Order: sequence, then C-alpha cells, then structure tokens
Amino acid sequence: MGRMDNEPELPKVEWLNDRLQLTLAFSKRYKMSTAVCYLRLHFPQELSQHHDDEIETALVSNILSRLNRSIRNIDTLIKINRTDFAILLVDITEHDCKQICERMISSISDTYTIDYRHFSISSNIGICMFPYGAEEPEKLLVIAKAQMYVAEARGENQFSLYIGELDQMASRKVLIENDFPYALKRGQLHVQFQPQYSLEKKAIEGAEALIRWNHPSLGEVSPAEFISYAEEAGMSNQLFFWVFEEVCRQIASEKIRIMKYSINLSVNQLLLDSFLDDVKEIIHLYSVSAKHITLEITENIEIYSVKTVNERLIALKEAGFTIALDDFGNGYFSFSDFIKLPIDYIKLDRNFVFSLWKNKKHKGVVLPIINMAHNLGLQVIIEGIEDQTQFVEWAQLGCDIIQGYFISKPITFEAMMDSIAEIEERAEAVRNQG
Repeated sequence: MGRMDNEPELPKVEWLNDRLQLTLAFSKRYKMSTAVCYLRLHFPQELSQHHDDEIETALVSNILSRLNRSIRNIDTLIKINRTDFAILLVDITEHDCKQICERMISSISDTYTIDYRHFSISSNIGICMFPYGAEEPEKLLVIAKAQMYVAEARGENQFSLYIGELDQMASRKVLIENDFPYALKRGQLHVQFQPQYSLEKKAIEGAEALIRWNHPSLGEVSPAEFISYAEEAGMSNQLFFWVFEEVCRQIASEKIRIMKYSINLSVNQLLLDSFLDDVKEIIHLYSVSAKHITLEITENIEIYSVKTVNERLIALKEAGFTIALDDFGNGYFSFSDFIKLPIDYIKLDRNFVFSLWKNKKHKGVVLPIINMAHNLGLQVIIEGIEDQTQFVEWAQLGCDIIQGYFISKPITFEAMMDSIAEIEERAEAVRNQG
C-alpha cells in the first residue's frame, strides 16, 4: 500500500446532528427507512500507545477511501474522532443495510503496509434504523453506539443491529463515554488513597493515589471504565496533572507522618517537554517535597526510546522524586533494557499476582524475581493481596511492601490517616500468628 497524503474530505462532526435532522426529515416525508451506523476502528496496540500521527494519518486515509467505495453515493460518512465514524444510509432496507455493513467491515479488515511496517486493522459497527429503532436523531446515534459495544463483545469485525432492547452494559459504556469529558469540569472526580504496608518497618510507609468518578446516575465508576476514554479524548495529560495537584493539595497539610504518595504516570506524559518544570511548579506551590512523591510508570515503555525515557527519569530522580515500575510481569521489554532504568521499586501486576496465586505457582516464579530485584538494589511491591492467607505467604517470600484490600481498600485521605494505627496493628498481629 502506498502512502496517501490527504484524507478524503468528509463532513465535519459538528454537522452530524444537522445531517441527521435533514436525513430523517427527508425519510419521514417520503416514508423511507434510514439506518444510522456507528463504526469504530481498532488500531494495533503499538500504534495506539505510540501515537505515530504520520502513520495513523496514512492508515485512516486508506480506510476512508475503502469506506467511501463500500457505501452508495446517496449515503453520508462522517468522521467523529480518530477511531469513530457515523454512516447515514438513506432509503435502505434491513437486508441491504446488513450487506453494506458486511462490505464495510470486509473492506477495512486487512493488513496494511506503510514504510515496510505491517498493521492489522479491525472494526465493529452498531446499527439503529429509523423509524423502527427510534425517531429522534440523538437517540438513533446513542442506540447505534450502544450496539457497536454489543458487536465488540461478540468479537472483532462484527456488527449488531438494534432489535428493540438495549444491552445494559453497552448502554452504560455509552453513558460513561459521553459524560466523562465533562466530569472534571463538574467536580465529579476525586482521589482516594490505598495504603502500602512495609514488612521491614512494620508500618504504612506509603499510599497509591487512585482517581475515582462519582457519576450522578451511575454512582462510583472505576478508572478501568473511563481511563481509556480519557486517552481517546486527549485528556490523559490534563487528568494526570489534576491528580498530581490534588495529591499535593491534600498532603500539604500533613506534617505528622512522612509517607510516600504514588501517582500513576504514562510515558506520554513523561515525554512532554515541560513535564519536569510543571511538576516542580506544583510541588513548590503547595510546599511539598519531591521525596514524598513516587511516580509509577507503566512497563510498556519498550515502544519508546529507552535512552530518552532514562534521561527523563534520571532528571526526575535528581529532582528528588522516587520512581516505581508499575505492572511488572507483563513482559514488555528485555532484561537488558530493564536494568538500565533508574528505578527504585518494581510493582508486580495485580493480574500477574492473582494468576500465580490461582495456579499455585507464586513461590517458584516470584521468589527469583524478588531476589533479582534485591540484587539490583530495588524494593518489590506486591499489590492485589486480598486475604490473610495471601498476606502471610507473600510476606514469607521476602517482598518489601504489600498493597491490597487486606491492608485497606482505597479510602479518603482523612480516613486513611485515621486508620493507619489500626491497619498496622492488625497486619502485625497476623504476621505473628503466621
């Protein structure tokens, strides 16, 4: 496939509602059926994480050309964002609509070659038809989007047609995705802290800051449900700095106990040109020492320049920050790259820990990891410890810090400070029993 310099010209997303209104008015007048399709592209993980704009533009250009060839001249294709599209199929039967959706999916599903690199692209489509599914433009689009999630649940390259009953999980996803961009402005986000227990010090020596969303109708929404939307909406950097500042604001008043507060950091944020200056400015604003902040960077950094990442991490360490490597165990990069990283902690991935525990392989697998980390001068954090038995066994393996529901669920800063003594007493009592 050759490179295409320009994407085909499409109606702007701002026109989507107007196009829907006009299309439905036309369909009502001439008593025709219309289908609203919601299509989502699925880019390979390496492209999504690396945000290679030039390659992505070339891919999308090719995909749009294929989509335009798959629909009729009377139909309308509208790009909503980098992965999502709306397709308005006018004067269409259900049978023909399904055929066009199959044609669109088939035309997209392919391996694309750009600059000698190969990328496999898949898609899913949700469909809602007028007048059988809904008559209001906004409702048609919402239902089509919900059906796209139903199609995703079936697997890649599937489509789903609304038949009169919305899938609850798909409806929840639509509501979350549509409302999240406004959550920060409306003061619906807050930070909770999950204490981290040091086995050597027999004390809580840190806590991980975890963002939560109090949705007005759904209640508490976990970050697993909305972080991906934040990334797609280009809000991940804004979200990080909001959490960072909120943590600094809350801990600024705590002068009694010296602890480290961990904040999750993506490589995209780390590589921002102004990142170091920005975090320094925030801690200076709240008179917080960098030594009280641990930045947890995820392990999937091998898709970036290890040299550049190292330089940024070294600068953070020189400024006084502690660095932890989060999600260790996913195996994204080589040992030679790992030992170059200027880190202080490794944090075993919760799913990795659970899988080892479930299969009774934790002792044989984790012990060499812990020994390796200690030989490199690193401390090991185990997260996802949920009960007394797990706590005792993982403690006996020689890890340094334990985090999980057995220690404490995520709670407010004030609640954590009030419960530290009780947590420490309970943990020590269990260790003595074990």
